[in-house]
Amino acid sequence: MTTKLRIDVSQGLIDIEGDPELVREIYADFKIHLLSGVKFAQPAPPAPPAAPSGADINEQTPPAPKLRAKRRSTAKKKTNGDESGSGVLADSPKLDKNLDTSGLGSFYGQFAPKNNAEKILIFLKFMTESLHIESPNTDQVYTCFRATGNKIPKAFAQAFYDTSSKLGYIDFRSSTDLPITIAGDNHFNHTMKRKAAE
Repeated sequence: MTTKLRIDVSQGLIDIEGDPELVREIYADFKIHLLSGVKFAQPAPPAPPAAPSGADINEQTPPAPKLRAKRRSTAKKKTNGDESGSGVLADSPKLDKNLDTSGLGSFYGQFAPKNNAEKILIFLKFMTESLHIESPNTDQVYTCFRATGNKIPKAFAQAFYDTSSKLGYIDFRSSTDLPITIAGDNHFNHTMKRKAAE
């Protein structure tokens, strides 16, 4: 996958095309220099056009406008969920055949989730607590949806963005970095509806 970034020095921008990790690294370095006040070499202003014959040499051309670097907001850019170059894409999940889902049915069966956010939280808790997977990924969550027979969210990556930004249960940084937050722990342990013991 190739990523493009355009930055024009006169406006605080530069053109970069390549691996997402490389582009991110160059942009971060550029941003640090820009914010620390390091001055970048400004391109030489274009030479004034030659005065046409018969023109008054004393006529002054208007001064060139001063160039200022554009400041960009530091808001998070929405990605397809693959920041790590791992090949795991939240937009197009794949079945993880190596994931042990044998205990998932009984773990999941304790709860009565109301929405996809709660299902994602349950699946992440199962993988971190029962399977001791340190950093579950979106392919593994997709595998859990399939293993439990749940309907898979149509906009799969959006389900993670919503679980993160709207409800705060996880911190969706990338498709391989989605830790459960304190709000998610609290919801799982104290608020989420559990099925009555039979």
